[in-house]
Amino acid sequence: MAQIKSLGFAGVILCYGQEVQIPMSDPSALDQSHNTTNQALDQELEQWKKGNLETLDMLGSGDWLGMKLTGAGKQVTDALMEGNDPPPAFLDAMETILQKTILNNTRIWIDAEQQILQPSIDRWTINLMSKYNRGGGSQAIVYNTLQAYLKDSRRKLEHQLQRAHQEGWTLAIKLVRGAYIENDIRSRIHDTKADTDASYNGIVRDLLSGTVTGVPTGPNFPKMHLFLAGHNAVSVAKASKLVRELQDRGALKVLPEFGHLQGMADQLGCELLQHGEDAVRESGGEGVGKGGKKVVVPKVYKCLTWGSVQQCMQYLVRRAVENRGATGAVREGMPALVGELKRRGWDVLMRRGGGSTAAAANGG
Repeated sequence: MAQIKSLGFAGVILCYGQEVQIPMSDPSALDQSHNTTNQALDQELEQWKKGNLETLDMLGSGDWLGMKLTGAGKQVTDALMEGNDPPPAFLDAMETILQKTILNNTRIWIDAEQQILQPSIDRWTINLMSKYNRGGGSQAIVYNTLQAYLKDSRRKLEHQLQRAHQEGWTLAIKLVRGAYIENDIRSRIHDTKADTDASYNGIVRDLLSGTVTGVPTGPNFPKMHLFLAGHNAVSVAKASKLVRELQDRGALKVLPEFGHLQGMADQLGCELLQHGEDAVRESGGEGVGKGGKKVVVPKVYKCLTWGSVQQCMQYLVRRAVENRGATGAVREGMPALVGELKRRGWDVLMRRGGGSTAAAANGG
């Protein structure tokens, strides 16, 4: 993780891999595969709590903990499926994890999961945000995940932002496209990739420019935090360009942070880091851009998952599905990676030469 930060990334998101996946063909099959004694259920929750606390021990200030609520075991998963309130033991575990998160100056994102579980995950996470994401919007501890491939993602965003504005807490969203298309309710997912792209890009546009329906716009747009997670080159480029354009006009309402899975679309992270370096360089190193406005560069993170092979198996399966087109993606990204290596090599030569290399290249 130290090596990732040495490359210029702001930090890491480390996710504890424990989770439960519901067999959509027969959700009751979950009961048959679990030991349902009280002792076993308590052990599942305790193991999940321990794993997340160990994850926090590996993180540095400014890093993130990623978690899946189903990892807390069958008792919690049943409550999520049935739309019940969180079990008291789960709330106690979350309180311990969150207090350590705050003490370590880290943040938590709560991952989205299957749609059979997601309404309860949203409700539980909103309750956590309403408790911990206070203090005028300068910081948020808990992030909820919004899946843009779902047809109701826009409605969910508007509802959560309206509620946060009315109740005086800060909404924090991790925006993703979605990763459960192979084992989720297909009718709830956009019909085409183009529809999903439009959903993701439209949400980014409206949050960055402060034009979400149902809340004040302009200077009164509610304070909120946004993390853009994804590997789509077009969406990342659009978001990065929009940040720069709105910033130049003094119209940027939300400064996003960016993140990618380690080993996927690595060139996108390099490009974002380069954009930040270019912005600072163009400001003369003073951090002041056009019209005397302060240049604020979005932070970029790398995401990793850890745990035993068994704990990480569902994660690995989703990545395999997501990477079915990886050969083409690698081929498309290779020129960008080669270009990044050349640029960094040239920068090293320029620094070592103190500018004489450029003069020699120009015949000086």
